[in-house]
Amino acid sequence: MSKRQKKGQRNHMSSPVGLDVGTANLVGAKIKDKNVEVKRLRNAFLEIDLEQRSHLAKSNLSTVEIKNRHYIVGDEAIKMARIFGKPVRRPMASGVLNPEEREGRDIVGALVKALIGEGNGEKCCFSIPANPVDNSKANNIWHTGFFTDLIEDLGYTAEPVNESLAIIYAECGDDDHSGIAISHGAGQCNVTASYKLVGSLNFSICRGGDWIDEMTASSVGVSIARVMKVKEDPNFDLRDASAFYEDSIGPALESYYKALIRYELSHLVQQWQKMKSQLDFPDAIPIVLSGGTASLKGFKELWEDELKRFAKKNPLPFQVKEVRMAKDPLGAVARGLLTYALI
Repeated sequence: MSKRQKKGQRNHMSSPVGLDVGTANLVGAKIKDKNVEVKRLRNAFLEIDLEQRSHLAKSNLSTVEIKNRHYIVGDEAIKMARIFGKPVRRPMASGVLNPEEREGRDIVGALVKALIGEGNGEKCCFSIPANPVDNSKANNIWHTGFFTDLIEDLGYTAEPVNESLAIIYAECGDDDHSGIAISHGAGQCNVTASYKLVGSLNFSICRGGDWIDEMTASSVGVSIARVMKVKEDPNFDLRDASAFYEDSIGPALESYYKALIRYELSHLVQQWQKMKSQLDFPDAIPIVLSGGTASLKGFKELWEDELKRFAKKNPLPFQVKEVRMAKDPLGAVARGLLTYALI
C-alpha cells in the first residue's frame, strides 16, 4: 500500500468522486445528502503584478500564490483578462496538459484541490481523452500519470476512465448502455461506440471549441475574446447565427461549427469501418451529444442537419435510433465517472 493510500485511509471512507478534467472546465461530481452534487471551475488563470494585486486586494476574486507569483483563477480570470486586455492562460491545451505552461501544472493542482478537496482513501475516477486519430505524435500517457499522482497526493485512489465512455454510463442506462457518445470539449472531441458497456470504439480528434474560436477570429479579423463573448451571449443561437452579423462573427461561427461536425462524422465512419468486424451492432443506437462546445442553442439541430447531409453521400455503417443532447451537457462526464466509481 502506498504512503498516499495510508494517509488517505486515516479517516472514514466517504463518497467517491467523479472528476472531468477538461481543457476549458474542471467538473466534479459526488454524492451529498443522497443527491448528486456537480461543481464546475473554469480551467484558466491570469498572472497579476503587485500593483494590480493591491487594487484587487479587497475584491472577492479567486486567487492563488505560487512561488511568490499571484494568479487570478477560474471564471474571474476570464473576466479580468478582458478588462486588462490580456490573453487568459490555460493549464491544458488540446485535451491534455499544456507543455508551454509549466506554471499551469501548479495552477491546475490548486484548482483540483479547490474543487474536490482532500480525500480519505475513496475512489476518484477522472477523465482521460482517447489518443487522437489526426495527430500521431499526441498521446495521453504523461497527462494520465500527472493527474494520477495529483489525485493520489490529495488522498484519493485514482482511476482514469475514458472521457466519452463516461457519458454512456451517465446517459444510456435506458438503452442497455449501448450507443455512440460524443464529448465536445474545448481542446478535443472524444467519441465512444459502446454495446452493453463494451467500449468497442474509442478515439478523439484534435478539434473542438478552441479550434472554432481560433478559426472564427482569424477569418473575420477579431480577437478570440470577442468571439467567446458572442458564444457566451445567452441570446446566441446557431439556428439564427445571422442575427449576430456584427463583424460577421455569427455566420463564421456557424460555418466552423458545421465544419467541425462534418470532420467529426467523417472520422467516426472511417474508424468504424476499420473495426467493422467488431462493431456489428444488431439494433439501432442513440447518438448522445455532450460537452461545453455542444451547449450552445441550436447545436443539436445543426448536428442532426449535418448528419442527414453527410448520410446522403456516405452511407452510415450503423443504425441511428435518435440524436439527443445529454441532460447535463457540461456535467455528463463527471456524473458518468461518479456512476463508474460507485459500481
